[in-house]
Amino acid sequence: MATSDLERFFGYMQAFEMAWLTDDWSGLGDCFRADARYDAVDAGPFGAGGTGREGVVAALRASTRSVDRRFDVRIPEIVEGPTSRADGIFMRYTLTLRRAGVPDFVSLGEHVATYDGGRIARLVDTPAPGTGARLAAYLAEHGARLRPAGAPLETNLDARDLRDLDRVTARTLARAYGAAKSEQDFGAALAVCSPGFVLDTPSLGVVAHDRDEARAQLATFFAVFPDYRFTVEGLAAEGSDVACWGRVRMTFAGRLFELAPTGRTAELPAVSVFSYAGGALAGERFFFDLATLCAQIGVSVDDLNAALAPVRPAEPAAARVAVAGG
Repeated sequence: MATSDLERFFGYMQAFEMAWLTDDWSGLGDCFRADARYDAVDAGPFGAGGTGREGVVAALRASTRSVDRRFDVRIPEIVEGPTSRADGIFMRYTLTLRRAGVPDFVSLGEHVATYDGGRIARLVDTPAPGTGARLAAYLAEHGARLRPAGAPLETNLDARDLRDLDRVTARTLARAYGAAKSEQDFGAALAVCSPGFVLDTPSLGVVAHDRDEARAQLATFFAVFPDYRFTVEGLAAEGSDVACWGRVRMTFAGRLFELAPTGRTAELPAVSVFSYAGGALAGERFFFDLATLCAQIGVSVDDLNAALAPVRPAEPAAARVAVAGG
């Protein structure tokens, strides 16, 4: 599968966060075209953007140095997407900036990255209306108690900040993974997973034990259910686990071993439980009711179980290349 713009965008997100952590922005330029443009719409002290590869990177660096680094902790969260649209890769986000002794500053916004030839040609960040003015007023009131502009990253975070940052990061990765799978883009989905990522689907009795096995399973799964989509209804994180619940929709349109496709569509509740470690997803356990799936796609539970028997974990590892749900 060729690298998609969505997968490239996930790489950009990771490169941006690394640049933020190290304040070394030299590697971010590879994500942009030489003639790239960055527009920050009515963003006030966050800045107005920049033009050209160097100008875009300089604007992103200046924005974080003049605002974000003045706080103890920066907590970004993707609350919708990222998804592929005609105008580029879209996401909706929240950003919480926190400093002990002053109120949190929380902003919401939308972000669109338009690709051309494998690199970002235009980046548009649109905070919620009034965000720029609200930030300017906040800095005027509380600026004396914030850290200096461009201060080194604060590494001695208190327990609450670490807990909240971990929870938000885990939720963001789970949402990004799910959004990519809903586009049948397993390359993008696995880009946020560790090499040892375990994909476990108890309802089908199949397990992938690393990222390569997960890639093979998902490729087969999307060939069988090419319109697979998971609609998120809720997310919750606790410790190193994230639970995601909603509804899954998929049409049995491709052959599943000995089972011929029926063309029928299933829509049913489903739950994914993710484990998170070291800044990546370490595993997913995907749960749904097998009898409901079978009834809706027009096959019997016995026939489906028989079709999957050769690729169940009891079989030799070399055979475990078939189907995973979720």
